[in-house]
Amino acid sequence: MEKVVVTLTTLPSRITQEYDEGIKSNINSLLNQDYEGEYEIHFNVPTFLKHTGEEYIIPDWLREIAKDNPKFKIFSGLEDLGPITKSYYTIQRVLDPEAIIIVCDDDLVYHPGMVKEQVKNQYKYENTAVGYDGSRAEDPSVFNDVRNHFVVSIYKDVYVNILQHYKTISYRRKWFEPDFAEFIGKSWNDDILISAYMGKKGIKKLVTFYENEEQLITLEQWQEKGGVTTFPVLRHTSHEGQEGCNLYRQAQIDENYMEFVHAGYLK
Repeated sequence: MEKVVVTLTTLPSRITQEYDEGIKSNINSLLNQDYEGEYEIHFNVPTFLKHTGEEYIIPDWLREIAKDNPKFKIFSGLEDLGPITKSYYTIQRVLDPEAIIIVCDDDLVYHPGMVKEQVKNQYKYENTAVGYDGSRAEDPSVFNDVRNHFVVSIYKDVYVNILQHYKTISYRRKWFEPDFAEFIGKSWNDDILISAYMGKKGIKKLVTFYENEEQLITLEQWQEKGGVTTFPVLRHTSHEGQEGCNLYRQAQIDENYMEFVHAGYLK
């Protein structure tokens, strides 16, 4: 069996949350997946948050989780690379070319079938990064409405320009070659950065759906029930609002999207 790794990072303000509805609920959802095979969780923790200079303090309760759950591995003392921290170090660490790497966020509670479904996706679709939220459908006629741009909570497979990590994306390790390091720092937005790298490598990007939940067929159903909390997201954790990517957006730091368009990696 190939290696399966779920990978994420966090923020100084979240890692110290001791209440059950904070980051603990996120970690517990990742630990309690119904995937029958073995998998690891790589928790990448920098020393300092680059954007603010805040120090990361790993609390005792988190170390206890790692002690009690061998699949949960804390990797600390890292340089903060921005949101790409959640995946870059794990990609460098995992050497099995067939390994499936599932990237997620730390502020959401995930469905227990998430890992199982993402592993299934990597067998079903060849040379394809697979997620559950993306933007800009490759085929503009697929919906003929706003869902062509906000490709989420859909009822059929859609190839997209950009995938979004908060709803998880699965990759094969072999797609990331040494030149991936050249992309680090090109954009603070890891959705754009890795989507551009997949574009450079000719790896397709697909938004798929979970057949065991209600399918939102009409635009009216989608507007009423679609969005963040469809598979594989069950709910948000409790956390502060003005943190993470919001700080980059508030500071109006450029995502450098057009740079990748001009290079031919995105559309």
